[in-house]
Amino acid sequence: MASANVSIGDTFTYEMTTTPDMGAHRFQDSSPPVFATPFLVGAVEAAAARLMEPDLGPGQMSVGGFVELRHTKPTPLGWKVRAVARLVEKEGRKYVFEVECFDELEQIGTARHVRFVIDQEPFLRAVEKKAARKEGRP
Repeated sequence: MASANVSIGDTFTYEMTTTPDMGAHRFQDSSPPVFATPFLVGAVEAAAARLMEPDLGPGQMSVGGFVELRHTKPTPLGWKVRAVARLVEKEGRKYVFEVECFDELEQIGTARHVRFVIDQEPFLRAVEKKAARKEGRP
């Protein structure tokens, strides 16, 4: 791993504008056209991943391992959303984040997210091996 550049308490804010294809109705016809929870999970992951990037060495990447999310308020489509990740624990290759999520008016959720630093090459080899297995390739 690279030298430790990210410290407990450090934050990163990820911002995005919601679009019509990010609506809850995409997953269930009876849902209203509001910002869907799966996309909020994506914002949580993006904020945390970007916060830990300075600690990644050559050939390393981070992967998500756990997300516990409370999506507490609806957000109209077309609004801006931001996720503010704060590093709360760091043990070896494991990073734990608390994340607060907001729209243009209020807090819309909170999350606890765990990510891990991994070596990119073995991970990508494992993905390719799995794809080959499905396709019946050696």
